[in-house]
Amino acid sequence: MRSILPVAILIVLLVLTQSSLADDNSSAGVNNSVSFDDLVHENDLVLAQNPKNQTALMYRALIYYNAEKYSEAINASEMLLSVNSSCSFAWHIIGSSWGNLGDQVKATEAFGKAVSFAPGDPTEYNGQGVAYYRVGKYPEAVVSFQKATSIKPDYAVAWNNLGVTYRSMNETDNGIEAINKAITIDPGTASYYANKGFLLLDKKDYNGAIVTASAAKKIQMTNVPQWFVAGDAYYAQEDYKSAFYSYDGGLTTMQKNDMWYYQGIKNSRITQTMKPVDAYYQSVSSNVRFTGEWDRVTVIDYKIQRYQNTLDVYDQVMTITPDLGEAWRRKGYTALKIDEFESAKNAYTKAREMLPNDSDVIASLGYATGKLGDYLTGMNLIDEGLRIDPNNGRAYMQKGEIHSMYGEKKEAISAFNSALEKNPHDSDIFEALEGVQLSQGDYLGAVISFFRGVIGY
Repeated sequence: MRSILPVAILIVLLVLTQSSLADDNSSAGVNNSVSFDDLVHENDLVLAQNPKNQTALMYRALIYYNAEKYSEAINASEMLLSVNSSCSFAWHIIGSSWGNLGDQVKATEAFGKAVSFAPGDPTEYNGQGVAYYRVGKYPEAVVSFQKATSIKPDYAVAWNNLGVTYRSMNETDNGIEAINKAITIDPGTASYYANKGFLLLDKKDYNGAIVTASAAKKIQMTNVPQWFVAGDAYYAQEDYKSAFYSYDGGLTTMQKNDMWYYQGIKNSRITQTMKPVDAYYQSVSSNVRFTGEWDRVTVIDYKIQRYQNTLDVYDQVMTITPDLGEAWRRKGYTALKIDEFESAKNAYTKAREMLPNDSDVIASLGYATGKLGDYLTGMNLIDEGLRIDPNNGRAYMQKGEIHSMYGEKKEAISAFNSALEKNPHDSDIFEALEGVQLSQGDYLGAVISFFRGVIGY
């Protein structure tokens, strides 16, 4: 779970870097105060006078690209190439458009053409590097980014992208060195600090990651990745409250900027007409970006004993992702923590449909069923779970609690002792055993169980 988020964030940052190429394109002079239809109409008039006017064709490709009409931008660029087959600008627009349409192979081919016709342009090499990165050709991406920075040593974007690529190659120190150069050149870009933060997380330099995330926050509070860098660092240090607030800040910030929507822009049904929270959970269900983030938030909620919050998040996620057996299991476990046995039973019933041979799911379903008053069905389910996994200490503990609930003290103690044989350091088992011993008047045994629970042995 914990490795999913950083990779996803870095890819998004590369895409944002790719969008900076579009900014370079837009410098040709498109007047944003004029409507798209007006621009196209004006361009039509110019081309009607001379269909081979290269400037007008370049302008047309740029109009469509800036309007995010990428197929039309490709068509306009191909018209330009029919007039000038060596026009690097046309290949650049084609490469950027294919990248935004999700065909990274065609994007790579197009940027290869752009580089061949403009070998002295660092922007083309940077675009080529992004395209290589997106298809997993990291060594080739490194070469392209290095070429871009050799032509233009102060090209901060390319240094950043080089660092991101090194991270994907597990070359952490090289990645940090490259992104440090980007920060030196352009110390005011928050995303560079966030990328460095992920590299520091890889090195397990959690304090360094927190400091770097803090620097990003000072520059731009709405930079999403820095919140998650800090959250991961605090999480690793078991500072769960700080982690929770960091993740919460990141998820809140996501609702306020366009990066929220990139998560599923090509591979899921997310559109900018959706509400942010709907977009987020839709991206979770599509397994596109930030797949582990809701999961991490529920873990944090759970660890700081905000069980109702945890359950509420699961309820929202399950509405959109009803086919995640593991999530149903966790929802059930959380519901048990606040004695919501009906909710737990329903969750474990759904989990069992997807995880039919899971000992824990079946035994927990039995436990919830027994707590709701169906002793026989509950015990049968717990025993079924134990037949699947005789070493399931938690199932023995659940069996002991059901025995205890129905006044079967000796059977309860026997089950708890079996649980301790499997899980000798589980404080929950000691606590349950202590309760039964107290009810039997075995105060010495209860005291011993209490202290064993405190020390975890």
